[in-house]
Amino acid sequence: MDRKKVGKGEVSRTRLLQAAAAEFAANGYHRARVSDIVRRAGLTQAAFYLYFPSKEWLYQELMEAFFKKLWELSDAGRKVTPLAKHEVRGRMEENLLELFRFFAEMPELTTIVLSQAEEGEELHRKLAEMVSTNLRNNQEAGHVRADLSIEVTAESIVAMLYRLTIRFLLTGEKKAEQLAKEAVALLANGMLQTAPLKGE
Repeated sequence: MDRKKVGKGEVSRTRLLQAAAAEFAANGYHRARVSDIVRRAGLTQAAFYLYFPSKEWLYQELMEAFFKKLWELSDAGRKVTPLAKHEVRGRMEENLLELFRFFAEMPELTTIVLSQAEEGEELHRKLAEMVSTNLRNNQEAGHVRADLSIEVTAESIVAMLYRLTIRFLLTGEKKAEQLAKEAVALLANGMLQTAPLKGE
């Protein structure tokens, strides 16, 4: 087999995937057309059908790759459980940083998933389940306050990640590192300035 042809084929396939991600993010799945995707990629419709039998097939491939990586990153919270207490905050920040970096590296797919109802709801539900499991494990290990509602906390974290990503990360207003630090400051310290009660 000619390695040059294989290499060129992979380049064309990658260009189509990147162009499709940009097209879906800009116009939504239903309004995106194969003709727009190939125009954006600088290729022909014949080239498109050489690699993908349909727009649906290409879209599914993009989503599967995105979610596979996302679930790997989201499940990293389980690694916190065996850590010493003084190491927990640093690991939490590392896990959030990896997640924000992933979103920043794939802005088109992140936009699609967070803004389109079907994928967004699937993401929300599964992420909340993972965060709940991780929180419960860490609550049992003594890293998370015993009086917190796991379900409410998990939903709050997922909602916060959504908004931080859409509002600051995808707009370029804040970098992944800054968002991870600021999110952990809120999650680890809360937001109220604690003061001694009168008479104390």
